[in-house]
Amino acid sequence: MNQVTLSQDIITGITQLANQLNLSVDELLEQISQGKLTIIDTEELEDLLDVRDAIIAETDPDNQERISWEDVKQELGL
Repeated sequence: MNQVTLSQDIITGITQLANQLNLSVDELLEQISQGKLTIIDTEELEDLLDVRDAIIAETDPDNQERISWEDVKQELGL
């Protein structure tokens, strides 16, 4: 077994995260190592959510009307 040294701040952060997920620290790390939990950058998550929202909006029947680029520019005063 390999030994890892962690600062108290890191241990506190991992413990808080485990508590938020109702897991022990061991369970949290085990689930991450097994690929059951994924860590994702918040900016990447925001981008993925924006894409999801765009797909939902495009498939909404109420959003099927097309607006010309010229109308958009005129409305924005460009």
